[in-house]
Amino acid sequence: MRTFSPVALSALLVLVLVACSTPAVDEKPAGEFAVEGLHAVSGSGFESAFVLPGANLPAYGQLEFERFDASAVEVTSTTVTGTTRRDWQITPEREDQLADAWRNATNHAFADYPRKDATSGMLRVEASMTRLSPGRSTNTSAVAAGSGASMNREVVNVSVEFRLHDADSGQLLAVIRDRQTIGSLQWTRAAGADMANLFNSWAALLHTRISGR
Repeated sequence: MRTFSPVALSALLVLVLVACSTPAVDEKPAGEFAVEGLHAVSGSGFESAFVLPGANLPAYGQLEFERFDASAVEVTSTTVTGTTRRDWQITPEREDQLADAWRNATNHAFADYPRKDATSGMLRVEASMTRLSPGRSTNTSAVAAGSGASMNREVVNVSVEFRLHDADSGQLLAVIRDRQTIGSLQWTRAAGADMANLFNSWAALLHTRISGR
């Protein structure tokens, strides 16, 4: 049976409460995605989200997850004591660790797929890490689940982006972005439980928004 630490469990309970809120879609397309016709969404639980009106994501019965992409991560600074920019680069080993963590998280969160009651085909999901911002934080409440934060903890802001496409047509249906703060130690051991907790929380909320449940 899968178990979570008390801190991670508390964060997941908060996640459930956030997920229960009803997202609202803006009336006009977002400027960044005017060509694709995506509208900004508020109340999604993510930092930002954009969706094609009428996309009807819950109608999709199958999902195809592309390998987690960490090949073009921007490192904005290296203010963590004793580290250099090289310490924050994505090595092939770390890229494999992140891909494994994301695959495990999505396999768990989307265990109810494929769904026989679906009316549409396959949804293709691309996930990528876009930015790492190492630094220091005195706001322990901002640190993600499992990080064991303390005052003046050295942290890193981890930014990701999810893109959802109709697998048959290739049409872009939604773009979702989020940023979470974790202890820098959790990044240096990226294959550990704390990174897994972070990926699990993203996958769980993504499941809620895609499935509508």
